[in-house]
Amino acid sequence: MVTLKIKNIYINTLAVLFFASVFFAGIAVAEDAVPAKVFREDLPVELTADFVSYDKGADTYYGRGNVVIVQGNATVKADSAMVDMRSGVATAKGNISGIDEGGDIFSGDALDMDLKDKTMLFANGRLFFNKEHVYLTSDKLKKTGTSTYEGEKVTVTPCDCRDDENPAWSFFAYKGNVALGEYFTGYNAFFKVKGVPLLYTPYLKIPIKSKRESGFLTPTPGFSKLRGFMLENAYFWAISDSTDATFSLEEETARGLGKGLEYRYYRTKRSFGEFNFYHFQEDSIDRVREFRKSAANMTRPMTAKNSRWYLKHWHNEQLPGGVLFKSNIKVLSDDEYFIDFGESGKERSLESFESNAALSKSWSSYSLVMQFRYFNNLLVKDKSSTLQRLPEITFNGADNKIKSTPFNLSMESSLVNFYREAGMRGQRLDVHPRLSMPLSPGRYFDLTPSIAPRGTWYLVEIDPNGRYSDRTIYDAQIDAATTFVRVYNTNSENLKALKHTVRPKLSYLYIPGLDQTKKPFFDGIDRVAATSAVTYGFNSTMTGKFVKDGKKSYIDHLYLDVSETFDIIEYTKELETPADKKRPFSDISIEAILKPVDWIKLTGKEKYNFYWRWVTSYDVSLDVNDSRGDSFGLTERFLRSTLVRYLEASGRLRTISSVDLTFMNRFSIDQNKPLEAAYGIEYRHQCYGATLNYTIKPEEKVIFLTINLMGLGKVAGIQGSLR
Repeated sequence: MVTLKIKNIYINTLAVLFFASVFFAGIAVAEDAVPAKVFREDLPVELTADFVSYDKGADTYYGRGNVVIVQGNATVKADSAMVDMRSGVATAKGNISGIDEGGDIFSGDALDMDLKDKTMLFANGRLFFNKEHVYLTSDKLKKTGTSTYEGEKVTVTPCDCRDDENPAWSFFAYKGNVALGEYFTGYNAFFKVKGVPLLYTPYLKIPIKSKRESGFLTPTPGFSKLRGFMLENAYFWAISDSTDATFSLEEETARGLGKGLEYRYYRTKRSFGEFNFYHFQEDSIDRVREFRKSAANMTRPMTAKNSRWYLKHWHNEQLPGGVLFKSNIKVLSDDEYFIDFGESGKERSLESFESNAALSKSWSSYSLVMQFRYFNNLLVKDKSSTLQRLPEITFNGADNKIKSTPFNLSMESSLVNFYREAGMRGQRLDVHPRLSMPLSPGRYFDLTPSIAPRGTWYLVEIDPNGRYSDRTIYDAQIDAATTFVRVYNTNSENLKALKHTVRPKLSYLYIPGLDQTKKPFFDGIDRVAATSAVTYGFNSTMTGKFVKDGKKSYIDHLYLDVSETFDIIEYTKELETPADKKRPFSDISIEAILKPVDWIKLTGKEKYNFYWRWVTSYDVSLDVNDSRGDSFGLTERFLRSTLVRYLEASGRLRTISSVDLTFMNRFSIDQNKPLEAAYGIEYRHQCYGATLNYTIKPEEKVIFLTINLMGLGKVAGIQGSLR
């Protein structure tokens, strides 16, 4: 075995893959055996072989037997190698394998290289492009440029497999061209599954890309009773590194034609946004209404016509001086739009939505915000009485200490222009500062008294009580709290300690009574009720400290918060009739979070009425997630005021590493009927995936199959109505 390290070499660097040419172009037997003027100083090359020789007359190097050439992170192995420095031709034969500096892997039976024009010819070559994760094999493969190849009997696939195995799927062409980062073009091509040809095409062009490129997205076919045969086509335009657009066309033979545009831009980290527009031309809106008439929760004013559209735009912009601009604009054609085109159950049941644009400036303790807020009430046809806030300016300050005093100052204030076409409108200025004095008597508990004067001024139109009015009021408050902590050491292997924290709290709020019936009324700020009430309660936390392999971690195993309010005004009021009763106690509010282990979480919120001995509302949920990927969620909600009781369950079961079973079910307990259900099975492979979903809605039953080939996107979709 001969090992040589050569310091003086001539480097003829070739492109992305075959660093072998670098090695062969720079081989020397020994530093003193070759004239120094032939090579330049560069990276050292290490050549190891059973036999190495140099023919000085022919200026040719030979290596035979277990040839290994190493330079940096790149390696080439072969049974034999020859480099003719005079003609610039190099060959390697027998069990060729290697890896280049970029991590790309190659192998083959023989390799011929022309070092002058930087071309190569592989016999039975197999290449793996690491960045694109694509395998390329060919009986005869020629490197024609820096990143271009052509070959005969070419196979392209992203699927990992052994050399003697057929990939899970592949494209085969009797003649093909490859441009790295661009496309594979094949002639007389087949799509194969485990080596079996299933589809033939005389011409094929597929992407081999590691970055986004312009092009048509895979068409999505489907069928339903309402829509007929569906086919959605989309074109993605990579305008630049920071902008792109997607144009979509959706043909529904029994319903109409949809057109969509999505434009995304990212100018800088301080300026980015997205614009969406969708238009659908109905053949008959009455037919669509007939289809969904059985869904009782989908009633809206019948404002839709055959031409329907939705525009959405959001933008973030960081302006000079630390000013932030944010906008979220939504405009649609009719009140029924979300019923037919909503992407989720929540969106389909929307009763109103807001568009806004805001300018904000924040300091360490204060913030100033001006926003234009426009509301669209989808439940009424006449929008003239819908109240808008154009604009609304707020100035708020967190509790901040006043220098050289024991006092803190906070602020809540707003200036709003209320506008609507019909009804009272006008301006309102509301200023609500709060002066507080944090105390810690004996350091046993925290005590914070505060007082907050409030001034409100109105300038309104269409008010029988006059154009100008004002209101002055105040509130006084005392907050008290203390904290008890105890740590319990354990002898558990991983659980080292438990910390139990209990924090009782007590507060009193007083607001004097004031007749406000003749004041303008826009929202809750305009009606401040007289208050004299004590709120009391506590929260408790149990935290576990774990140490495993020297690493510390903490879990809040239990969190509990309980509170109730006692209304002194209600308690001291005079009863007007014998049937009248005093009920000074509010609902008891309870919030609990139980986490016995890291992968199980039980959350509950409840309000309990002391007098009626019943639960006013509750929201209970269970979440289970394990490290395998299994998950289960169960949520139940109840609101007595509307008698709504709702149950939702969802889960994912990873049966084996590549197969998941999923389900989701939403059920109305008060109506005793299902709202929506979905069941699915997902299969994942290294280079493809398949998903089968079955969805049941009040208006439709749909089955949907998606096959995803890695690197090519979703290439198949089947959708049909079962009703």
